[in-house]
Amino acid sequence: MDHQIATLILAGGRSSRMGQDKAELKLGGRSVLENILETVLRVSGHVVVMRAPNQQTLSISSHLVKKMKIGFDQIEGEGPLQGIADSLIHIPEEAEKIFVLTCDLPFLSTHWLHALNDSLTEEWDVVCTHAENITNALLAIYRPQVLEKAPELLLEGKRRPLELLSGWRIKKLCPEHDLPLEIKDMNTPSEYEKAQLHFKENHD
Repeated sequence: MDHQIATLILAGGRSSRMGQDKAELKLGGRSVLENILETVLRVSGHVVVMRAPNQQTLSISSHLVKKMKIGFDQIEGEGPLQGIADSLIHIPEEAEKIFVLTCDLPFLSTHWLHALNDSLTEEWDVVCTHAENITNALLAIYRPQVLEKAPELLLEGKRRPLELLSGWRIKKLCPEHDLPLEIKDMNTPSEYEKAQLHFKENHD
């Protein structure tokens, strides 16, 4: 792992389409969040998980709890930009790069995280995943100064994560093949069922 790379995992959403907390859904005997943590801790020395105020306590293996911090949004229901802004106090000063991820990436791989990190060379401030004509600001790696603009954007009434990208040098990283599993999120019960089937087929 690299202690100059931090990771922020946003796990405070309402999961309205899923109908239950996506971070706690089980895949392969562990929660989705635990699977993501196991992956990011191979490449990142500091991990912060952001939750909504009064959200239920996460069920996480003790060996993972020791390697992460949990923070809480100051205001509920304001979206991921609020979580990013409130996470900044938990990010260590030594971090030169910060992954920003959601908690609904069941197939996230170190391969894609390394690809994002390797692409964040001196000429770029942010590298975002880009697939199917969509730029994903929540599967991306940032210079700290980019994320530090989040509180200012909130004061301006801006809530969309893509607002963070304005004025910075952005690289869009496209997968070699059409929407590989490692960058696919999971938002609905049917997508969860497909993920369960995939894990069963590949882990039995």
